[in-house]
Amino acid sequence: MKYHPTWFRIATSQAAVILCWFSAVTIFAEATTPRAPGLTEALATRDPGPDAWLLDRPAAASLRGDLLSDIAFARAAPILKSGKAATSSDMREAQQLALTLAKQSVLLAPHSSRTWLLIAILQGLGSVGDRGAGALKMSYLTSPAVADVAAARLSTFAVSTAIADPELKDLARGDIRLILTHRPDMKEAIVRAYRRGSADGKTYIQDVVRSLDPEFAASLQ
Repeated sequence: MKYHPTWFRIATSQAAVILCWFSAVTIFAEATTPRAPGLTEALATRDPGPDAWLLDRPAAASLRGDLLSDIAFARAAPILKSGKAATSSDMREAQQLALTLAKQSVLLAPHSSRTWLLIAILQGLGSVGDRGAGALKMSYLTSPAVADVAAARLSTFAVSTAIADPELKDLARGDIRLILTHRPDMKEAIVRAYRRGSADGKTYIQDVVRSLDPEFAASLQ
């Protein structure tokens, strides 16, 4: 086969340009994307007001699922902090944008348990039915044994309308067991989930905790 050095140089030059462009975009995205906090019960207690210029330009992170997730969390911070469905038009817009960004994120990074949990929370706020159940299950399936996620996930499960789902109940039991057996320093997360839970949520958490740690279960009441 005849060798064509000119075409080879053109091809390698084009590849170099593409790599340089991708590197520049990635560096810019990492530098300008607001960092999301660790996913605990206080999911958004940090200052929810990073520079709006950054939040309005998610395209800089459009190639990175993790960066899209950080932007989604920053957008959702005021809603998560209130724990209630958005009421004002600005808040509803922020909630919808955060949900859209989170969904885009899991298309690129489907293994992100915290992003699936964010979707479940946003879908569940003020909704009728179990809209967030599927995303909540994905959060469990992608990261079943991470205590930081488990704390916020249990709190979400406790108020979910899908609490009667047998699969979700088994998965939530795993979060409670994880905290009680491996992270007893995080028992307060169980207390918070119990206090904010629905009547069914409180009953379920009480029953599971009683089977694992009767003494601690008594303190929930």
